[in-house]
Amino acid sequence: MASRMLVGSRKGLLIFEPKKQGGEIPRQAFLGHPVSIAMHDPREGALYAALHLGHVGANLHRSDDGGANWAEVGVPSFPKGEEA
Repeated sequence: MASRMLVGSRKGLLIFEPKKQGGEIPRQAFLGHPVSIAMHDPREGALYAALHLGHVGANLHRSDDGGANWAEVGVPSFPKGEEA
């Protein structure tokens, strides 16, 4: 049985967790923002959510506490090298 279900929508992210009598929505995140995809990484327990913000573009966010707090994951950068 899955421990949680992440549902991304045009209006935010819903995190469902199973209970003995049905499910609840214990957490909501990114209300009013489109969430393209969300996933749980079982290796370290982190949650990831990809947001598609029209004015900024795609952003990736990570939560290490089950969705209570989120931090944006920065884009990779290449080391500065010599210019040709």
